[in-house]
Amino acid sequence: MILITLDIDWAPDFIIKKVDEMLTEKNVKATWFVTHKSAYLKTLSKNRNYELGIHPNFMSDSTQGNSIEEILSNLKKIVPTAKSVRTHRLFQSTQILETFHKYDLENDSSLPKLNPNDAPYYLKSAKLYRFPYFWEDYKNMVEDKIWSLPESLFEEDELKIFNFHPLHIYLNFHDIEQYETFKVKNGYRFSDKSAIDAFINKNSNGVQTFFRDFISALANKQTAYTIQEVKTKIFNS
Repeated sequence: MILITLDIDWAPDFIIKKVDEMLTEKNVKATWFVTHKSAYLKTLSKNRNYELGIHPNFMSDSTQGNSIEEILSNLKKIVPTAKSVRTHRLFQSTQILETFHKYDLENDSSLPKLNPNDAPYYLKSAKLYRFPYFWEDYKNMVEDKIWSLPESLFEEDELKIFNFHPLHIYLNFHDIEQYETFKVKNGYRFSDKSAIDAFINKNSNGVQTFFRDFISALANKQTAYTIQEVKTKIFNS
């Protein structure tokens, strides 16, 4: 089973729309982790291939609220049906995990998969199903910089969660240096599309070329699921 998750990370609507169009064209499922109120969320919520979760930022610089409960309350007002969560920068604590249940959050994917034997599990103390993710675009930009699909992608019988960020997909970053250059020169100013487009990597493979190849490979296989669907298959079957 393969999952695509997307940490929206305050991306503007035109970037979210671009990624949505790529997925919709290939009829591929995905779980979106929402960070902020957006006019485009209504479009995403109507797509039966999508699950909308939340992406709370519990760091001291958070714009989502001033406490764990305020942040979760604010995000649940944006996505009232959210059952899945991934924390921004994977920030977590026992208190945070045990508070998720109060806001009807059942599934958490705030852990990287550190070894091949890491599998989803139920954290009884927090009444929470935990789903370690297998691959992330940011980590690949920092470490491997390999933007071709692994031959074993569909050969191994295991759960693989691939995590992407719409901004990285849109700009097709090849490595962390391109991302750092964007942050310094653009400063996350999302109001000017033409200014952002100037940073699109057109000279080498990157997150977008990998993403396109990935969803094209998934388009002809019944292997892609949302987190909520996987929870049902693994724990309720």
